[in-house]
Amino acid sequence: MIKKLKLICFCVFCFFPVLCLKSQDVDFSVARDGNEVIYKVVNHGEKFVLLRETYVNLGTGSHLFIRCKKPDGMICDYILPILDKQIIKVDLGESYVRTIDISRYIPDGIIEEISAVASLSFRDEQGEYKIVRLVKEIP
Repeated sequence: MIKKLKLICFCVFCFFPVLCLKSQDVDFSVARDGNEVIYKVVNHGEKFVLLRETYVNLGTGSHLFIRCKKPDGMICDYILPILDKQIIKVDLGESYVRTIDISRYIPDGIIEEISAVASLSFRDEQGEYKIVRLVKEIP
């Protein structure tokens, strides 16, 4: 019984954002090209989506996370903003693309992890306000 409950919780946790955004058809990607990270949100849906920035709580907004190991073994974490405004509207058929130069964070270190979060909000078919948080990592 516990295993079934864990499986159900896992499925809901993993697939709920996908199910919520299915009607919106939003693509989120993050890629590294040398010392630059390309963050991209494409709205193929029927309505606009709002991309929300991180200000107070990392759990509620969009950001780029970098973990790097310095030559002395010290681990440094950096959280970089993605947006220059609190909310950016991405209309249907439009994209939001941001290229972030990360060279100043890795001059003497090794990147151990790069991940990005897209926090999107939109209204569903019933007119209810939904917030979906998508996370991508660069291997």
